Amino acid sequence: MATPRSRKVWIHRGAAITATALIPPALLWWRDSVLFVILISLATQIYAAVSAAEGADDSAVTERLDRIEQLLRHEEPQ
Repeated sequence: MATPRSRKVWIHRGAAITATALIPPALLWWRDSVLFVILISLATQIYAAVSAAEGADDSAVTERLDRIEQLLRHEEPQ
């Protein structure tokens, strides 16, 4: 079963693969399409916002730091 972290990695990889796959059609068929430029621009903005939100989510780091602090408090000095 995939972990939430590995799912996030595949979401980003999928976005990169999709962007790469769109390069040939964009250059061959859609080079004069204003609608294509608008849609790609919007999709890029949405993707960037979602990626920034994931990067700003530091809950896993803070939980781990809290656990480390608890462990350090419970250990006796040598």
